[in-house]
Amino acid sequence: MSSCVSVKNNRSSRTAAIHFRPIVGGLVLSFACALVGCGTGSDPGGTTGSAGTTGSAGTTGSAGTTGSAGTTGSAGTTGSAGTTGSAGTTGSAGTTGSAGTTGAAGTTGSAGSSGSGGSSAGTGGRGGTAGGAAGATGMAGRGGAAGTGTAGGAGTGTAGTGGGAGGATGRSAGCGKTPTIPSSMYNNGTTIPITAANRQRRYILNVPANYDNSKPYKLIIAWHQLDGNDKQMYANGYYHLLNLSGNNAIFVAPNGEKNNTPCTGNGNGESGCGWPDASGSNLALGDAVVAQIEENFCIDTNRIFATGWSYGGSMSYRTACSRPLGGTAAWGVRAVAVYSGAQLSGNCTPTRPVAYYASHGDNDSVLNYDGGVTLARNFATANGCTWATPTKVTSGNHICTNIAGCMTGQPVRFCSFDGDHTPDPRDPNQSTSWQYQVVWDWFNSF
Repeated sequence: MSSCVSVKNNRSSRTAAIHFRPIVGGLVLSFACALVGCGTGSDPGGTTGSAGTTGSAGTTGSAGTTGSAGTTGSAGTTGSAGTTGSAGTTGSAGTTGSAGTTGAAGTTGSAGSSGSGGSSAGTGGRGGTAGGAAGATGMAGRGGAAGTGTAGGAGTGTAGTGGGAGGATGRSAGCGKTPTIPSSMYNNGTTIPITAANRQRRYILNVPANYDNSKPYKLIIAWHQLDGNDKQMYANGYYHLLNLSGNNAIFVAPNGEKNNTPCTGNGNGESGCGWPDASGSNLALGDAVVAQIEENFCIDTNRIFATGWSYGGSMSYRTACSRPLGGTAAWGVRAVAVYSGAQLSGNCTPTRPVAYYASHGDNDSVLNYDGGVTLARNFATANGCTWATPTKVTSGNHICTNIAGCMTGQPVRFCSFDGDHTPDPRDPNQSTSWQYQVVWDWFNSF
């Protein structure tokens, strides 16, 4: 565990459970969020990348080290690669020609009956290369190819444990292309129009100054808080992550809605602008933005992240729940960072793992501390963790708890700090928040 603390926010009044007023100061805004939490692990490619326990080598099997034909005509009782390297008179790899009895990308990551990565192969990770083995949940994201092995051999690639495929690099359609979005439309706070759910919406975009269309970049979605907007996210550097990214990430800030109408204000924030999403209109906005960015720029489709504070934290939770990497949608997030969040953007209970980081103040007077803990527990369940309530700070430095027993590559981390409703908690005597670097390290670890 790491520990830290933040200075409490002093607030004169609050008018609603999720309403707060921004205090702007330079680029560091009160709505600016410092994401918290650093992860420790990457999303590796399966346990061993092998064909599983049932698809392993038999005692007399075929297609061994030499791959030459043997005298027995088969590859052993299991049909997998043997130690003698013989493949039978037909050169086949076993009685079924498969690398395992199940042929599915099951819990052992076994290969399929045709020597591919299983009947669904967990698809090897979205945008990933060949993958004969699936992860612990039998899925590894979206878009990967099945195994390439022949004669019952397992595929050459592996899937990420728990479905992340984080060890593989995905490549979007924009790789190798010249963007059709003109350079005058990004890196300067200009709003980009886009249609989502039959309504005109907008977002702001930042691309590395040294952008290379052959290099896949992380994509980070910054959802603003209530009374915020895309302009504010641009002004504060996307929760202060832009300056830490080292030109290794692309950032987008979608713009919210109020009273079921898209927000249109051009100031630094807009009263009432947030992310109510019972109808899914804001999730549709995320879909449209990601699709447009992937089409125009080279994105690592296995490393898309979301973050936000308060209402933006709620929308980040909704994104992780409804758009997990390896889900049924065209894209998914690998990890999220939620600051002082609650479930305000439609109801959703996560069923697929997403690496989850959260922070919350012990004296939060806007969104209840225990509610933030509950959101973390929901993902701990989805991530196969052994839940124990994180340590709650009442004074001093913040404390971050790593929940035990989670799937490899799918951690859950909760940071408690002594303070009110803020994305910028500080430990005693800190002049800036501890969260900025912690959150960037969290995203950068996957």
